[in-house]
Amino acid sequence: MSGHVGDLNPKQSAALDKLKEKVADITDQLEESDDYFFLRWLRARNFDVEKAEKLLRDHLVSRKTWRMDELLAWEPPTVLQKYLTGRFHGHTREGHPIFWERTGRLDLKGIVRSATQEDIVRCRVKDGLRMLEKFKSQTEKLGRRIDTCVIIYDLEGLSIQKHFIPKGVKAIIEMVKVFEENFPEILEMVYIVNVPGVFDLAYNIVKPFLNDVTRKKVVPISGAPQVCHERLRELIEPSELPACYGGTFVPEDGDVSCDSLLVSSALVPRAMYMSAKVPVDEDSETLTVARRSSAQLEIAVTKPNCKLWWGFASEQHDIAYSVLFKPEQQAGVKQHAAQMEEIVPSKRVDSHQNFEEGSTTCAKMGVYVVRFDNTYSWTKSKVVHYLTRLEVASDEQEEAELGAAAASACADDAS
Repeated sequence: MSGHVGDLNPKQSAALDKLKEKVADITDQLEESDDYFFLRWLRARNFDVEKAEKLLRDHLVSRKTWRMDELLAWEPPTVLQKYLTGRFHGHTREGHPIFWERTGRLDLKGIVRSATQEDIVRCRVKDGLRMLEKFKSQTEKLGRRIDTCVIIYDLEGLSIQKHFIPKGVKAIIEMVKVFEENFPEILEMVYIVNVPGVFDLAYNIVKPFLNDVTRKKVVPISGAPQVCHERLRELIEPSELPACYGGTFVPEDGDVSCDSLLVSSALVPRAMYMSAKVPVDEDSETLTVARRSSAQLEIAVTKPNCKLWWGFASEQHDIAYSVLFKPEQQAGVKQHAAQMEEIVPSKRVDSHQNFEEGSTTCAKMGVYVVRFDNTYSWTKSKVVHYLTRLEVASDEQEEAELGAAAASACADDAS
């Protein structure tokens, strides 16, 4: 049995009833509560009720963290609207919306230098929400249930030099994780066209973050362009298939390459790069980390499962940072890194060239410490502009702005 409404075996039906019973306490907080909705989460976890329940409860936290109820009205930064690839266009012959993603033409280096990872991921979350809206309109239009989409990835131009950069890979992995956690089982199929030689390497990076059900839906279409075009014409009516992919659809501007429709391969202008030499936000705080020293930001977490976010830029020179944990009783007590529990390992970053940011889920209560480490520098002190934010998952989302978090430039040894 497929696991869809009207096609359930006794075990699947029992799992559906059990899941609805186990999440009855949060049903009124979910965006939907019909059988179609609950079966998506069950199929994503092979009808393991415990795993489906966890996925749903995690989604509820994530929904508040990403403020999904407000996201459709959010306007992304101009650079992402203009240069981040990924556009909706057309439908399959069966009525599924299609999302076209020209990853190979994406100026990933320019994107990560021009926007924060949080905003990049937020764009994809918004795309997911827009997809759900398209399902509703298609269902009404066709008079039958439409709740899956097709994604077509065009990897022409994908290369190690252009796309396998740490900050870019990190952003892509985060997008995949957030999408898997919040939009399970909305994929009908994923087709890969213009498959490059580095495809296996690229796919192996994101594959661990895809569940088994999703992996089975990824289909590379190899061969000559004519072969690819024929496969796409089988999937999509020629009148809706862009001319550059073997169809007859041409935008109003007459561009048969459809760059205006599906985003061109233009590079992000350097003028749009974020400057790491000035505070990244008017609310940012500034500290100076002396040579052969370190500084610590203490953030008190009084509720479990909060999300701690940090972002910073340094002037002229790089710096190392880590995230550590210590019990509440140690708040305000300066300790060496080795005396605290490591949450995010120390790493040296080029925050003088790119805005550095990250986040972690605070599994337990206590004091989380963002530590800036300049102990390796014998001659240069470092100026750091930083922001921190603690997002608290509760019945009413509470966000604590911690730009003025306790920061102390404490002399530290090289350990």
